Amino acid sequence: MKKKDGDNTTKNEVIAGLKGKLAALEMEIKTDISIPVVASFGFIIALVWRDAIKGAIDEFLSRSGLLEQAYLYNFISAIIITIIVIIIMIIVTRLSHVKKTKTLKKRIEIISKELKK
Repeated sequence: MKKKDGDNTTKNEVIAGLKGKLAALEMEIKTDISIPVVASFGFIIALVWRDAIKGAIDEFLSRSGLLEQAYLYNFISAIIITIIVIIIMIIVTRLSHVKKTKTLKKRIEIISKELKK
C-alpha cells in the first residue's frame, strides 16, 4: 500500500508540533531548576557573610568590654537586617512585576497583530 503525501505532511506537522512542545517544556524545566539553584548559592553567600559580620561584631564587643550585652546587639542587628531585607524584597518583587507586565504586553501585541492578519 502506497502512502499518500497528505499522510506524510500530517505526520511531519505532528512531529514538528511535538518538537515545539518539547522545546518549550525543556525551557520551562531549565527556568524552574535555575531559580532554586541560584537561590541556594545566594543562601550560601548569606551564610558566609553572616559568619563574617558576627565575627566582627563579637570582636568589637569583646574589645569594647561590652560582651555581656552581646544579646542586645544581636537583637538590634537582627531587626535592622530584617528591615533592610524586607525593603530589598519589596523592590525586587516590584521590578519583577514590572518586567512581567512588559513581557505580557509585548505578547498581547504580537498575538493581536497575528489575529488581525
